[in-house]
Amino acid sequence: MASASMAVPTMAGVTGSLQSYGVGILAGVGYRMLSSFTGSGIIGGAIAAAVVGATVRGQIGEMIAVNLGFTTGQQGLGNLGLGNLLPGLNGAQAKPVPNQMELVLI
Repeated sequence: MASASMAVPTMAGVTGSLQSYGVGILAGVGYRMLSSFTGSGIIGGAIAAAVVGATVRGQIGEMIAVNLGFTTGQQGLGNLGLGNLLPGLNGAQAKPVPNQMELVLI
């Protein structure tokens, strides 16, 4: 585990953090704009994340691409219900599948 040190914030540290925050906001706006063209699914999200990650140079761009990929996996694949493949884990109960056929008697 990486160690972190705590110190009194300096003006340079606050300025650097504020700049990183601004880069994150701009990257989020860029991703949203690109994903409106490419779609926000797995392939469209990957294209948009790759373009935004390449636009922001260095480690910050890599961190943005990883974060966007994680978000796509968590939200996009989570909406498919893939987290419920093993219903016995984490206290989840298997839900019965409702019958799609109805018998109507006149």
